[in-house]
Amino acid sequence: MSKNKTSKEKKEKPVLTESEIQKKRSRKTKVAISCFVLLLGVGVMGNWYWENSDLSTKVSTISNAKEKILGEATYVDATTEPSTENEYFSSARVDRQTARDESLEKLQKIIDSSTESKEAQKEASEKIAKISDIINIENKIETLVTAKGVSNCIAVINENSDKVDIIVDVKELTDTVILQIKEIATSQLGCSYEDVTIIQSN
Repeated sequence: MSKNKTSKEKKEKPVLTESEIQKKRSRKTKVAISCFVLLLGVGVMGNWYWENSDLSTKVSTISNAKEKILGEATYVDATTEPSTENEYFSSARVDRQTARDESLEKLQKIIDSSTESKEAQKEASEKIAKISDIINIENKIETLVTAKGVSNCIAVINENSDKVDIIVDVKELTDTVILQIKEIATSQLGCSYEDVTIIQSN
């Protein structure tokens, strides 16, 4: 009889009321939310520290240094000379564009002005169209010349559109290369061979 009683006592579990069940659930929910908020806070703080400390800079510097060490000889030898040439051509293009922009701005002011005569406005409009044509021809010449194997090229056409200076980046300016460049320039600009000046940059 005593054995049966003890087994019955073990089988019987304490019955929880609805309020106790809700309390347990709310506790679990609160614990879960607290953990989530804590993790979120740690993540935000970690991210802030990474962005605002020197650690990220040091890591990127170390990785860059390793990359440079691995390919140092090839990297230096391959880029020393071309970078100087590219700077020259980039600078020349910027200077040419700046001069064109200034001219176009002055001409546009004449067109927009209410005090200028219709003849002056018409002339300014024609000059703008001419500059636009010059820019297109220069771009075509540069594209076609580089297609012939020239590393870099810049073409500068004068205001009258009858002469062009072409600066090229080639190791050897042979008669064949000169003839090819002059043929391209004359076909695009409609000028004579004598009006094409070819300058070797290096």
